[in-house]
Amino acid sequence: MFEINISPEWQDAIHKRSSVRKYTGNPTDEQLSRLGVLCKKLTWQGITVRMFRGPGLKSVIKGTNVYAVIVAKNGTPPEMEGYMGEALVLEATAMGLGTCWLGAGFNADIVNKNVNLQNDEQIHCVIAIGQASLPAFNPKRRSIQQLCKKSEDEVKNLGPWQLTAVENARLAPSAINQQPWKIEVDTNSISILERTVLIPKYAGIDRGICMLHAAVGAASKRHTGVWKKQEDGYMMKA
Repeated sequence: MFEINISPEWQDAIHKRSSVRKYTGNPTDEQLSRLGVLCKKLTWQGITVRMFRGPGLKSVIKGTNVYAVIVAKNGTPPEMEGYMGEALVLEATAMGLGTCWLGAGFNADIVNKNVNLQNDEQIHCVIAIGQASLPAFNPKRRSIQQLCKKSEDEVKNLGPWQLTAVENARLAPSAINQQPWKIEVDTNSISILERTVLIPKYAGIDRGICMLHAAVGAASKRHTGVWKKQEDGYMMKA
C-alpha cells in the first residue's frame, strides 16, 4: 500500500502549495493530459482518480470548472484517498497550477452521476484545479517540537531524512487546519498516528496527505520506505 513513484519536483511543490478558491482559468489541454496520465498511475488499491471538466463544483470555487474526483471502494482506508489525491495536488502545483481540496464544495449528485458511482464506492472529496497566481505559503502550523514531543536539541539530532520528512508533514493541509495527527520518530522510522480532534470526518484523509508529505521528504534525502499499518496509525522505516 501507498507505494507510488515520487517525483523530485514534489519537494518544492510542498512549499509552494496553497489552497486556492479563485482561479484565472482552466488548466491547458497539455496540462490536463499530463494530469490524466498520473491519475491512471494513482488508480489502484481500491482508489480511482478521475479528472472532469464541467458542472460539479459549487460557487465557493470561481474561475475553473476542472476537478479531480477520488473514488474509494468501501473498506479502503481513508488515508489512501488522501495519499493518492495529494500526489495529484503536488504534481499540479509543480506544473504551476492552483488546487483546493473540497469536502463540501461540490455537488454530490452531479459528481456521482459523472463517475457512475457504484453501490460499493464512495466519494468524500474532490480537488479543484486551475490556473492561479499562487500566494506566498505561510501556514499556521504546530512546531516540529509540538508535533514530535521533542526538545529543540532532540529535533536537531534527527537524521536528515527524518527532519525533512517531519518538516514536510507539518506543512500538510487539513480540514479547518485541525492537523489530526501525532508524529513519532526514532533512529530509523517515522510514524503518523491518530489524534483526537473536534471534527473527525476527514481526519483519515488528512493523515494520508500528511503521510505523502513525509514520504516526499524522505525520498528527497534518498531514503525510501513502505508505510505499514500500526494499531493507531502508520509507520515507515527507511
